[in-house]
Amino acid sequence: MSEGQNGGTDVPDEQKVAKSLSTKLKNALSRKKSSKDTSRADKLRQEIGFTEHTWPAEKVYEYYGATPENGLSSAQVLQNREKYGWNRLTPPVVIPWWVKYLEQYANVFMILLLFGGVLCFVAYGIDQSDPTNLYLGVVLFLVVFISATFSYLTEAKADSVMEGFKKLVPKKCKVLRDGNISIIEAEELVPGDVVEFGDGDQVPADMRVVIANDIKVDNSSLTGEAEPQDREPDLQIGPNGKPVTVPLEAQNLMFYTTIVVGGSGRGIVIGTGDKTVMGQIAGLAAESGNDEATQFQVEVDIFIKIISVIAILIGITFILIGIFVAGASAIEMIVFAIGIIVGTVPEGLLVTLTVSLALSAKHMYAKNVLVKGMPSVENLGSTTVIASDKTGTLTQNRMTVQHAWYDGQLVTVPAARNLPQLKAAMRPGVIKGPKYDTEAPTWQALQRVATLCNNSRFVLTDADDEDKPALNLAEEVQSPDFNLLGLTCTGDASESALIKCVQLIRDVSEYHAANPKLHEIKFNSTNKWQLSIHKPEDPSAKNPLMVFKGAPERVINRCTKILINGEEIPMTDEWRKKYQDAYENLGAMGERVLGFAMKNLDLPMDYAFTNKPEPNFPTEDLTFVGLMSLIDPPREGVPEAVAKCKRARIKVYMVTGDHPITALAIAKQVGIIDQDKWDAGKALVVKGDDIREWMEISDPVERQNKWDWALDHEQIVFARVSPAHKLLIVENCQRRGENVAVTGDGVNDAPALKKANTGIAMGISGKDVSKEAADMILMDDNFASIVNGVEEGRVIFDNLKKSIAYTLASKFPEQIPFLLFVVLSFPPAISTILILSIDLGCDMLPAISLAYEPKEADIMDRPPRNPDVERLVSRRLISFSYFQIGLIQTSAGFLAFMSVFNDYGYEWGNMIGRGISWERGPLICKPQIAASGNLWAADCHFGCEEPRETFGGQTTLYGQAADEFRFCKDGCPIPFNGTADPFIEFTQYGFRGIAYDDTTFGDKDTAIQATCGRTCSWYAGLSDQLKDRFIAANDEFVRRVNAGVVDPINPFNYGGDAAYALYLSRAEANMFDQYCNLPNADQYGFAGRGLVNDGEYGQQGSFYWWNGQVQYFANLDSQKSVLFTGQTAYFAGVVVARTADLLICKTRKESLFTQGLRNRVLNAGFFTMILFVCLISYVPFLRIVWTTRPLFVLYMFIGVPYAMFIFVYDEIRKMIIRNYPKGWCCKKTESPDMVSTNSSNNWDCLVDQLNTIDALGDVYEKKKRLRRIIVQLDALYEGIRGDSRSDPTVGCIDPVEVKRLLDKAKQDEKDIQIAEDELEDTERRVPVKLEVVGDIDDLLGGLTLGDDNDGPPAHVQETAQRRPVTGRQYKKVVRASGKQRQHLPARQDIDDDTGSVDGDHAGMPTRDDDDTTDEEAKRYTVPASGRTRLTVDIPIQHEVIAQAQLRDPIMAGHDRGSSGSTHAHCGVRHVQNTGGVSSSYDSDDSITSPAAGAIRTVVTNTK
Repeated sequence: MSEGQNGGTDVPDEQKVAKSLSTKLKNALSRKKSSKDTSRADKLRQEIGFTEHTWPAEKVYEYYGATPENGLSSAQVLQNREKYGWNRLTPPVVIPWWVKYLEQYANVFMILLLFGGVLCFVAYGIDQSDPTNLYLGVVLFLVVFISATFSYLTEAKADSVMEGFKKLVPKKCKVLRDGNISIIEAEELVPGDVVEFGDGDQVPADMRVVIANDIKVDNSSLTGEAEPQDREPDLQIGPNGKPVTVPLEAQNLMFYTTIVVGGSGRGIVIGTGDKTVMGQIAGLAAESGNDEATQFQVEVDIFIKIISVIAILIGITFILIGIFVAGASAIEMIVFAIGIIVGTVPEGLLVTLTVSLALSAKHMYAKNVLVKGMPSVENLGSTTVIASDKTGTLTQNRMTVQHAWYDGQLVTVPAARNLPQLKAAMRPGVIKGPKYDTEAPTWQALQRVATLCNNSRFVLTDADDEDKPALNLAEEVQSPDFNLLGLTCTGDASESALIKCVQLIRDVSEYHAANPKLHEIKFNSTNKWQLSIHKPEDPSAKNPLMVFKGAPERVINRCTKILINGEEIPMTDEWRKKYQDAYENLGAMGERVLGFAMKNLDLPMDYAFTNKPEPNFPTEDLTFVGLMSLIDPPREGVPEAVAKCKRARIKVYMVTGDHPITALAIAKQVGIIDQDKWDAGKALVVKGDDIREWMEISDPVERQNKWDWALDHEQIVFARVSPAHKLLIVENCQRRGENVAVTGDGVNDAPALKKANTGIAMGISGKDVSKEAADMILMDDNFASIVNGVEEGRVIFDNLKKSIAYTLASKFPEQIPFLLFVVLSFPPAISTILILSIDLGCDMLPAISLAYEPKEADIMDRPPRNPDVERLVSRRLISFSYFQIGLIQTSAGFLAFMSVFNDYGYEWGNMIGRGISWERGPLICKPQIAASGNLWAADCHFGCEEPRETFGGQTTLYGQAADEFRFCKDGCPIPFNGTADPFIEFTQYGFRGIAYDDTTFGDKDTAIQATCGRTCSWYAGLSDQLKDRFIAANDEFVRRVNAGVVDPINPFNYGGDAAYALYLSRAEANMFDQYCNLPNADQYGFAGRGLVNDGEYGQQGSFYWWNGQVQYFANLDSQKSVLFTGQTAYFAGVVVARTADLLICKTRKESLFTQGLRNRVLNAGFFTMILFVCLISYVPFLRIVWTTRPLFVLYMFIGVPYAMFIFVYDEIRKMIIRNYPKGWCCKKTESPDMVSTNSSNNWDCLVDQLNTIDALGDVYEKKKRLRRIIVQLDALYEGIRGDSRSDPTVGCIDPVEVKRLLDKAKQDEKDIQIAEDELEDTERRVPVKLEVVGDIDDLLGGLTLGDDNDGPPAHVQETAQRRPVTGRQYKKVVRASGKQRQHLPARQDIDDDTGSVDGDHAGMPTRDDDDTTDEEAKRYTVPASGRTRLTVDIPIQHEVIAQAQLRDPIMAGHDRGSSGSTHAHCGVRHVQNTGGVSSSYDSDDSITSPAAGAIRTVVTNTK
């Protein structure tokens, strides 16, 4: 069938559609990136594109304009420098320190507090009589200044990463220019320069080696390889027979800043400055800085913004209510705005958090972890993945002899630090398996060769202290505290390891002295062996002894005998086989193997040995002694630390530049990879070559899926990776929602350290660059200290939640008084300065003291914190702190406040509506007599306002008087019996009252002036009829009073003109007539005077009321004093109740009786709270500043019952949580991650999250949330299974149900991925036709592959572009006796006659397990014979184009890709379905593809 006739489908058009859709997809994906140019970042993540090392040396010289004889000419140097630049690193843009400091003030909290401070100063400017606002403004500005300064000083990182790189740059070098060797500054080098180098030199640029004399280079800081690497002019040939061209692995390249540790040579510069491998690392370190805030910072910022928005909204809303409804003045609303800001914003929170983190950093320093950035303390506790460097981090960064093979057996060689430790290790049962025997003659011979054929020596003097005597090794090794392994040695790492191995058996120096060296041939990379000739210490020996060491294959080839049990026997094939097995086994363990041999030379002692031009003595016919294998061993405590990480549900990845076999061996030793996980396929070693292949994939979705496939494994080792690869590993882990901590010590680790959520450098072995890039430094280089850091991070998160819960509980009693102030005009129960006193005075030390709380027992049994579930400030925490504990504290405060007012004669009913004007005018109340006979105030209101200083453009008499002589300022005195004052608002019977009707005054303002604005003009304006009416009403009232017929409770209830009874008496009329005829009579009275509160006025017959009695004099100061006393009592009541809050915040679920009162800092904070209340209440000068009043002692104890209630309530709550972890109490008052995974409260939260995931509109947020839910469910499932294994009674949750939910979450994640790939909303069916005619045996012949078949047959050459669905499991193809059996997806019916799948069931979801039984397998049996025509119905979910170039007419292949799917090459160019939907086989001639809006690809037959 030709390509244009595939089922009537126009192939080219469909290909155009597929290409168009693919282009749209890529464009859509590209829009997800930030708008900034990422070309530099992408380029830095690619490996250096050196190709010069693959060229002949002549071509390199020619390319750069140099010659081997003369190097570069001066002119060519200038030309190359113009083209390539200077050999220096480009420094990054550095933000000035003052800009960083000012950024601290850009915090929303800071801005809000600054705004509050400005309002305080404005209020003080308007009314300077009260300095409280001035004090408050100063305090707010101080809080902002101290918080910003402290945050800057404690959190500022040293942005000096580039300075660390500069320290690595060589200063000078030898260069060949114009035919002369000269010494120049390294930064003057240009590509093409010919550089000479020798032992100890630092490589000044990236160079191609052209001449090499036994060169060894230390690349450990760059690649992590502990062993020095050989360098040769030519490329090394790899195991596959091809040259190794990867730059970091090429043996003819030397890299900028590495060290030449042996040999000499010449190289030509091919990379300078930023265009070197080190330059790339520096660029990555500068570019990859993790500018994103930590999860802790994000949550704090979110909380700050929420609190700020609440404060602003409340402030604006109630200011408008106050102005337009309550009629408050601008100054009153400014005071209210200040109160709302101060009451809503926890001013001390930022300082508390910063100090708490600083204290935790101090704790971590005591555990050998130095913290550079404060938020990283908590962030480390949230770590889900630790990506650890191997060399120097997991291992000791020194080679150590691990095993030996002699006498045909493999033995362990203990790496002892001193003689007592060696003796202990050699005891039976201490080390599993056989150990070397110091009495065995063959071991003694092996020891002799390893000691004598060795040029390494111990450095016993102190280079920094020349006067210090040299170490006496013979004595020092006897001490159990001495560490022989830590001594510095001369020579390379392998020889150093050998002498450290044999030193404890016999002193190396003594051994050499007893066996003088006669001659030697040093090791070189061509021979790969070395030998030395010695005079034996045996006096009877007549001939010299030659000892031989080198690469095992080189040594064994020179041997004809082998030493067994001290006897030399012929080297038979059997012994060669045993040697080969031992060699391969040691190599498989990742160990470097050395072979040892010897020969008793048949030459005299005084023989003149020479090796020039050739050795004049035999170097063949040797006796093979044995093998020793070396490895960089794990650090002590690392396996235990890794195990602890596993228990804490933290993944540990090894990321190294070392060989995969070595990396795997170390990973298994320390527990990063478990053998059972490795055997089950749940562990993986990812090589650098794999990552390079992934990065070459142009399709971003397919490339991402490759990463997801790898990272889905439970245990992973990354080997042979470059610095760019390390960065990619971190970025992809972070993309999957992981919180990544990266450890490292080398320069190559710097980019990943900066990008990671938490970068951890080594303090001893770490380079300056890595330390500067990291967030933390391990002072003891111990990986186990990281676990201590994780534990401390989790503890500080718990304690920070306790601090926040304690701090927020005060916000409710601080806000409610101000809300009541505006809504009900209730007197403010607390002042703004007292709010600050709670936040900064009483609460600061107690909140900080919670950082000292010891850890809870299950802290490392919990999974890592899920930010979507366990937030720093959650709804539960706010509900508990605000609306439970906060409400109780508010009740305590108001009881104390009302008790004070009640004792001073003010009932709560009289206070509603009086708050705004409480300090503006005195209350006048209508006295009542209670049933008990006691007098009490009822129906209190305000009277007339302060007289005006000017009226009608003229200064009044009141305005002319000095302040101390002003009358009626706060209210006119009430006349005593028998006296009167016609111009004031009072008579001897009390307040005149305000009453009017249309026939009397006409409007309310006129009626108010009749009481408050009485002047001669007002009196003259009254008609005679009205005067007579007022006088008659007064006479009637006086008559009734004298007759005793008035109601003492309501004396004006007799009707008639009783409302006007006090407006004008006959005596007052006479006084008006007298005074108003005097000169200046127009100035008498209070013209234009109104009411204190326009919305209300005192009742007729009211009197002043203060000190609980009827008063005749206004005393506004007494009224204010009552308010201040009440506010002090409110403050004391809240603080006393908060002492119980402090106690209950010590634990999250444990009883206080269990936790105890061991926290001395908290105990001190407990007493400072009470002390602070006493000081500001009773110390005179402090009372002035805080506007407080001394309290009667009983007021101090009003909050005690509430404190007791809080304590009992919380103890009962925690008891319920402990007994019913799945109950309502826990779900509504606590966070789910507070309980370890063997409890069930986390379960309900995860169920709720998964059920509400569809409500999220953002698909990326859905993916992120799902990924976190999956991690949490996986940890929960593993925890339940672990608990169930250890205790079958554990179980509030059914593990099967957890597994079901986990599978559902994974499926939802896949569905979202599929939905993302859909580029059209409508369903399309693309008709595709695939027709194959042939024997079923031939068609299915390729389906007989077993599990060990990981790819297509050799004769199938396939190039594919796929996007596999991660984790989709397909049934494997297995062989059955006599038949070919294919395990097809479940829920498909197979026609027994044709072997086809029922098309009605096509597209059913496959199962995710591999537990198909034999009975099920039989149902899916495909007949092994018969000729049929097969067609396939393929629902294509993803774009996959596979091209099979066939050499045989009919053939089949098998491929298992990263998605786990299987497909056959049946002589066609076909499409692989990786979307989890199965193919259906029938006898029809057509194929249709219900693509469900996915990408379409045409299937064509190439037969």
